[in-house]
Amino acid sequence: MRHRNINEVNKDWLKQVITSDSVIVDATAGNGHDTLFCAGIAKHVYAFDIQKEAIENAKIRTSDFSNITYVLDSHATLNQYIHTPIDGIIFNLGYLPTSDKSTITQAESTLTACNQALELLSSRGFMLITCYLGHPGGANEAAAVKQWIDTHFFAYQSYTYENVSLAPISYFIEKRHRILD
Repeated sequence: MRHRNINEVNKDWLKQVITSDSVIVDATAGNGHDTLFCAGIAKHVYAFDIQKEAIENAKIRTSDFSNITYVLDSHATLNQYIHTPIDGIIFNLGYLPTSDKSTITQAESTLTACNQALELLSSRGFMLITCYLGHPGGANEAAAVKQWIDTHFFAYQSYTYENVSLAPISYFIEKRHRILD
């Protein structure tokens, strides 16, 4: 059975929720694919990454857009740069493709960013988190993310490749489905 590409599923979810008035955060800019996709729809995009190479790649890929703020810093510092509500945040966890695979996202900083994002999200905001399990540390980070989701939300969508060992998994979460404190 051929699986649907997880990035296609993610984009389909994003098309349903991003509008021309949306303020979106790409918490892991990487090579700029999500930043580019969002910039074409949203009012504004904040693109975060800890690697200068990633920010430069994203800038090149999105050079036709002026609605992007690039932040060379950890996604765990969202609240230092963003002080107004956001409509959505995207995490593509793991490492920068075609780069040094020893620089990876970490569960601790990712969960810090998730908690900050939860506070910044508008009342109907969303989070899209894609976890990659196939690299060292990936499975631990994915487990931490899943536990965080289960603690904070009672309804979300997920997608992964059935019967594929260490397949990536995406979670789409809407704030309106949050477990009340």
